[in-house]
Amino acid sequence: MQKYDVIVVGAGHAGCEAALAAARMGMKTAIFTISLDNIGVMSCNPSLGGPAKSHLAREIDALGGEMGKNIDKTFIQIRVLNTKKGPAVRSLRAQADKVAYAREMKNTLENTKNLSVIQGMVSELIVEEENEKKIIKGIKIREGLEYRAKVVILATGTFLRGLIHIGENNFRAGRMGELSSEELPLSMEKIGLKLGRFKTGTPARVDARTINFSVLEEQPGEKEQILKFSNSTTDEWISNRKQIPCYIAHTNEEVHDIIRANRERSPMFNGRIQGLGPRYCPSIEDKVYRYPDKNQHHLFLEREGYNTNEIYVGGMSSSLPVDVQEKMLRKVKGFEEVRIMRYAYAIEYDYVLPEEIKYSLESRIVNNLFLAGQINGTSGYEEAGAQGLMAGINAVKKIRGEEPLILDRADSYIGTLIDDLVSKGTNEPYRMFTARSEYRLYLREDNADLRLSRIGYELGLVSEEDYRRVEKKRKDVDEIIALLSKTNVGPSNLKVNEVLLKRGEQPIKDGTTLIELLRRPEVKFEDIKYIAENLKDVNLTIYNYDTEYQAEVCVKYQGYIERSLKMIEKHKAMENKKIPSDINYDELKTIPKEAKDKLKRVNPVNIGQASRISGVSPADIQAILIYLKMRGN
Repeated sequence: MQKYDVIVVGAGHAGCEAALAAARMGMKTAIFTISLDNIGVMSCNPSLGGPAKSHLAREIDALGGEMGKNIDKTFIQIRVLNTKKGPAVRSLRAQADKVAYAREMKNTLENTKNLSVIQGMVSELIVEEENEKKIIKGIKIREGLEYRAKVVILATGTFLRGLIHIGENNFRAGRMGELSSEELPLSMEKIGLKLGRFKTGTPARVDARTINFSVLEEQPGEKEQILKFSNSTTDEWISNRKQIPCYIAHTNEEVHDIIRANRERSPMFNGRIQGLGPRYCPSIEDKVYRYPDKNQHHLFLEREGYNTNEIYVGGMSSSLPVDVQEKMLRKVKGFEEVRIMRYAYAIEYDYVLPEEIKYSLESRIVNNLFLAGQINGTSGYEEAGAQGLMAGINAVKKIRGEEPLILDRADSYIGTLIDDLVSKGTNEPYRMFTARSEYRLYLREDNADLRLSRIGYELGLVSEEDYRRVEKKRKDVDEIIALLSKTNVGPSNLKVNEVLLKRGEQPIKDGTTLIELLRRPEVKFEDIKYIAENLKDVNLTIYNYDTEYQAEVCVKYQGYIERSLKMIEKHKAMENKKIPSDINYDELKTIPKEAKDKLKRVNPVNIGQASRISGVSPADIQAILIYLKMRGN
């Protein structure tokens, strides 16, 4: 029997981050996967980032995770979305070479000190009772071996009783072509974990050689600016990367008519699928019925790598029969001769109700058992990776007898994600959006490193070199803003007038500073650099793009940022008001039973968390505050 400090079950995006964090923090760690060939596989879309998801990926990197580093090594296209909108919703998105991404992650795991990578299907959790408490002691695998550990992290993805649907056909699988886990969920139920059932899906992959790209809209990658997810990635590493374009196509009424004519053959509508699907990432048949007034829907064509002809048809997830998939795809403009390489399918799987976990991601009923990723009811690689990283960190802290790392929703999107899951639960696969954060003007992707790198550094997950680089950025931003504030430009400055005339703006007044110029909506930092070329003692060419952009955002949105910081200050006052773990909610006579039950189940550690629990009213919060004051807390 082998013994470890930490065992991680599952080697998807959550499991990889959890195992790497635990091992890098010095724990003897083992990660178990059904197949060593499928570590870090991108099961659905071959990309990372996009609105809110890029925030999570950047935060993972700031804390010392691997996702950002790995996509920088393997992307085939990268660009910024929402450039015409404000910085709060600006987001980086990268297309991955799918095979290379998984290969690089596998290589990283296999070459990490303290980490063992083991192929084996986990069939049972070993749980014992000590002092009337359930404590996990290890796992058993189907191959007959037993492994012991101080902490176990479950990151099982869609593999728990996975059931794939394609039209009238369904079969057991964790992903297409992979085994599902049938015994482990039974063991989980046996120890008292409450399971629910969700559904997700993936679109067809088609042969690029059979698409007429000339009639489609091309989306090229960014070529002018060096873009990256990780602070540790050097510009030289990616500066000459060949980028492959994506394309946009559209469905039409002919496609929709085929879908409507085959409604009864869709397991989504004929009752075969029981699990709830993601409302914000619906199948094409769901979109057609949900939006009957729309005569077309966008399709995003994304190549899956440099050395493959597979094209991912984003926006066309489906569980319709294969013959229907063939018919409807060939009605798309540019797809008249298309050949399908992999058919679309839906998959149902078990998950653990997120109310079952603490803010540390530890189980409420089984000590030393942590859960991360889709098992907690989320969807998406970035959401999974964020939870995996936090589970790995808190597993180590639990072993060390330290307080868990609980990120506040006012400090990070990761904190928002976990707070939403624990305090509100979810009745559909949870997906992160910028709208979920009330502090999004402050929690931007461009300042994730400034917000969180100190934590990663103190945990030992961020290197000295990377941390010093972040601190230099912080210092340089302050330096730029101070320089712009004290530098005056007069109306006789020809370069200033030249720039303003191009913008169609009013001339400046005498004594105007560079920072006042930059606050004008149409003036960019590039303009300020151009103007500053003829100004004495002003050199803005020594800073990199990230630093310049950060300074520009801080200047242009100063008022909004200050307002957001005031909101955060009020929020922190609520978060700092702790609720003792021994509080007896039954003693609070004015709180309804429903609210008491939810408070007891979630067990919030502070007033802020209590206030966000669905069904707990402001009057209930006031009653708790009065009760705590009477107790002297």
